[in-house]
Formats: sequence, C-alpha cells, structure tokens
Amino acid sequence: MDFGILPVTSTSEDQTLLCRWGIDGSEFHGVFFYQKMKKIIFTLLKLVIVLSILIYLVRSGRLNFEKLLLFRDAPEILALMVAVLVLIVVPLATFRWWLLLRAIGLPVEPKQTFLLTWIGNFFNTTLPGAITGDVVKGYYVIKAQQEEGRTRALMTLLIDRFVGLFGLIVMAFLALVFNLELILSQENMHSLAWMIAALFLLTVLFYFIAMFPFKEGHDPFIRLFNRLPASKLTIKVYSAFKRFQHQKKTLLLTLVLAIGIHSLIALIFFQVAHLIGVKEMNLATQFFLMPIGLITVAIPIAPGGIGIGHVAFESLYQLAGLSGGADIFNLFIIVQLGVFLLGGIPYFLYSSEYKIPENPEDML
Repeated sequence: MDFGILPVTSTSEDQTLLCRWGIDGSEFHGVFFYQKMKKIIFTLLKLVIVLSILIYLVRSGRLNFEKLLLFRDAPEILALMVAVLVLIVVPLATFRWWLLLRAIGLPVEPKQTFLLTWIGNFFNTTLPGAITGDVVKGYYVIKAQQEEGRTRALMTLLIDRFVGLFGLIVMAFLALVFNLELILSQENMHSLAWMIAALFLLTVLFYFIAMFPFKEGHDPFIRLFNRLPASKLTIKVYSAFKRFQHQKKTLLLTLVLAIGIHSLIALIFFQVAHLIGVKEMNLATQFFLMPIGLITVAIPIAPGGIGIGHVAFESLYQLAGLSGGADIFNLFIIVQLGVFLLGGIPYFLYSSEYKIPENPEDML
C-alpha cells in the first residue's frame, strides 16, 4: 500500500502524466493491464497460502473449528467479546485517529471519523489485496480536503498504523519487565524476551529522534535511513512522525491509547484461553505473547491475519509449553470479523456519501 499515490481525476491531469512519462494511450493501458493482472495473481497466491496453512493446521489437529460450539455453552464470553470490541475498542481507535487528524489541523468531525473507522473495519474484512480499510478511509478523507490537506490526511493513517504497532511492542516489554522472573523461568521464551527488549529500545530511539527538532535540511537520520534496507518506507514513516514533532502530547497519548486497546484484546484472549480449557495460561504470559502474535498478523496476507496468525499463536503457545494457540486465535478472529462486518451498516446507510468507485483501482 502506498499512501503517497493519490487518485488522478481530471482528463488534463491524465494527459499531463502521459506526456511527462512519455507514454502514449495504448502503452498506458498496457501498463495498467499488467499492473492489474499482477495484483490479481498476487491476491490469488495469498489465498493459496492461507488455505494451505489452514488445511495443514486442521489435518494436524492443531486447529479445530468445532471449538466454536463452546460459545453455545458460554454465551456470556461471546457477549463480553462483542461488547468490548463494539463499545470500547472501536471508539478508542476512532478517538486515536481523530486526535492525529486534529493535531495537524484537519477539520474532520468526530462523527465522520467514527463512521469511517467502522467502514474501514468493514472493508478490512471484505476486500482482499491492496484495497484495505486504510485505503478506503484515506480515499474518503482526501475527498473532503483541499489539495494541501490530502497528504497530511494520508499521513495520519500511516502514523496510526505504526502507533498501533509500537503499542504492541511497548505492551510486550512492560509485561516482560513486570513479570521478568516468570517469563525468564521458561527457557524457550528467552529469545522472545531479548527480541522484545531490542524492539522496545528501537521504538524509544525512534520516538526520540522523531520528536527532536532538527534544523530544516540538517536532519542526519534522513541520510542514515537512505542507506538502510526498505529506506523508502522507513523515510516515509519517519517523515510522517516528524510532522508531529511539536505535538508530543498527542503522539504519547495515542501510544497510551494503543496500549490500552491491546490490553483489552489480551484480556479477551485470556478469557478465550480458559474457555477452551487452557487453564495453565496466566495473565502475565498472555500479555507477553499476545502482542508478539499480533505483530506477525501485521503481514497483509488475509483479512485479520487468517492463516499467518493461526500459525504464529500456535507456535508462541508451544514455546510457553501450552497448546491450543491456533484455536484461541481462531475464536477471537471469527468474532472480530463478525463484529467488523457491522461496519457495512453505516456504509450502506450513508451509501450516497460513502461510496467507493466502481473500479477500486481508482482509489490507489
């Protein structure tokens, strides 16, 4: 996903782009067809990977869809999960994004932010490939902004996504610090502990240099990032955070909100673990493992991290000497996807205002 690519809407702009690139009409359509087929093939490949993983987990006995029937005997757990996601998690995620929009002076109403968050969740569960909920949210926001506000609107989405990632890292590190003896007593988790400690130090360092007021044109880290792998993405994220270097309170508050959201999710995982009979799982270990599992889910293979998430949680639980990680993730993700499908309600109720183009590629 490239938040720097904005939709081109006018014929004159199309002609300007063609002239600038030295591409005539037929060549342009050929390039467009190639890009479209490439995305279709890539999407099909991801679906094959996901299905292969799920089939392997089911056949190996690591994933049992019959566990869903446990909700029939414990409807209060299901009700709790839905209530937390609908009444707390989504509103807090909305508030977090709205704080970022407000901090850079974009006049987006809280109601609109709330609706877009739900609609984005809906498309996260229904659209494969490159057209994700973030792209849909960005498309609606930039439509409402003047040209000079569009890049800033897209940057808030990028920052919001990475704030969520940093929140997972900080949460796992705090769980490690407050339960160091317990976690280090399990030798298989030592490598995870060192990894989280390193990621936490990198996160703190990143926030420090992003907030440090370097003089215009004298930022030494731009040159450093240019020499690193994935330099384009690194510089894009760094530059986005630099826009908030004078909004330190907002960045810290959004990070706290992210940690709060993830903590609620960890409590849900804890309840689900006990529901399926993993009584040995304690809260401290859950708060340490869950963020690591969700970090792996950030890989955009399928909605909600289906497949990759199942493998990740099964492996993490096995490191802790437990089984059932894939089943726990499965129960959670099915409920979450079901809740996020509720975002289709505001989308269809406000279909005249929030309508994606007939050709979704126009949003990229």
